[in-house]
Amino acid sequence: MKTTFFLLCFFPLFLQGQTFILDADTGNEMDDLYAIVRAVADPQVKLLALSSAHFNNAGMATDKMWNCHNIRKKSSVQISQDLNEDLLKHLGRIDIPHPLGGLRMIGKPWGGSEPSPSAASAFIRNAVKNLNPGEKLNVVSIGASSNVASAIAEEPAIASKLRCYLLGASYFPDKNAWNKSEFNIRNDLNAFDFLLNNPEVELWVMPVNVAIKLKFERKASQAKLPLSNPWCKMLNERWDCVKAGDSWVMWDLALIEAIIRPELATAASFSGPPENTARKVMVYTDIKAAEMEADFWTWAEKLKAK
Repeated sequence: MKTTFFLLCFFPLFLQGQTFILDADTGNEMDDLYAIVRAVADPQVKLLALSSAHFNNAGMATDKMWNCHNIRKKSSVQISQDLNEDLLKHLGRIDIPHPLGGLRMIGKPWGGSEPSPSAASAFIRNAVKNLNPGEKLNVVSIGASSNVASAIAEEPAIASKLRCYLLGASYFPDKNAWNKSEFNIRNDLNAFDFLLNNPEVELWVMPVNVAIKLKFERKASQAKLPLSNPWCKMLNERWDCVKAGDSWVMWDLALIEAIIRPELATAASFSGPPENTARKVMVYTDIKAAEMEADFWTWAEKLKAK
């Protein structure tokens, strides 16, 4: 099997990676908030929008609570939306568009690709219209990829104009083997398959077995997040909301750091899963976790100083 490796610091297309739509299932766990802060803190990053993603799963059919959220009173996408808006307000960036995402996965429980239209999918479709010739719209999904998949299902012609970054699945380069049994993918397997089956979509995947290297310690992190600062308080208290232990994997932050700081990650071109359309997918194979953690706190300190 022949693969081509790229040290991302030498990969020119990532000059465009500083501008993107961030699609986050913020109500799910806690690392979404850190990813959002990192994107907002850096003035070189142009966040076109922060959209909300659902995190529907089988457990929600029987459970009443998801972490500290009552899922009987509010949909998962609305929980994400409310947190997105609260965090943007505390960061003083409510000016960033924050469209509501779709309520559910695309297609049906047994498959399919019928769209789940939303303000978020409409924003993606409209943003494509503002591209210059030869440009692509970067959409970063750190939850289920329902919104971007829905946008393509609604308007197939935009597929070739999108560069989609996803956090999800596991990948094992030595075997060229994929494992889709992962939280984000399980929340909308239809969307992941839909993107894999469309070779016109440029697809980048941060597997969870790579992102797992980026881990923050609770005590050290909370010590840097004073409760007197509103956005710091949100991040600080999130540890308790999600019942995190002494440490937490910053899955979503790993992808954001890899995009903004490409020299902190390595990617390669691999074949997609054999059950999907034959195509190449860019897959992150390694990250510099210590440097990513240091980078986050550098920008957090700058943001606190404003």
